[in-house]
Amino acid sequence: MLIKLSEDMQRAVEMKVRSKIDETPILDVNAAAEEIRLVFAERNIALEDIAASVARFATQCGHPVEFVALAPQRD
Repeated sequence: MLIKLSEDMQRAVEMKVRSKIDETPILDVNAAAEEIRLVFAERNIALEDIAASVARFATQCGHPVEFVALAPQRD
């Protein structure tokens, strides 16, 4: 189930995407989402929810994205 992220998480998504745009020509959505998930681990937000927000914001910025499979989560 996809949820709407809190304002501070959405800001973290936007900051992460903006920083990755300067670093790489194609954004790895899952890797960026995992970095954000770890910062907010205590909130127990699903990676898929964060990844959807990352992908949506990156495409709104016109940045190419890719979805690279991640290893299973072990929290």
